[in-house]
Amino acid sequence: MIHKPTDWHRLDEGAAVRTARTAAAVATGTAKVARRGGQAVIGLVCYFFVAIWGFAAIASGLAGSLPSLIGIGAMAAFMYWLGRRAFAKTRATSG
Repeated sequence: MIHKPTDWHRLDEGAAVRTARTAAAVATGTAKVARRGGQAVIGLVCYFFVAIWGFAAIASGLAGSLPSLIGIGAMAAFMYWLGRRAFAKTRATSG
């Protein structure tokens, strides 16, 4: 009968196994960073449009056009909501 060595649980794993585990850990970490980075870029783009449309809404409101103030202001508010949602996803995937 074949017996296990007395120190079978302390045998060192092979270099191939260590390399595969390291590569898997690096790939998992890289995927998390890519997802976080993509959501952060989406949030920044949304905030960029918030700044532009917010300024346009204020300018149109000062010029006396109430429908433009409401419409452009609603677009800016929606983009603000999308940007906050994108940054919330970024924080959720960072854990």
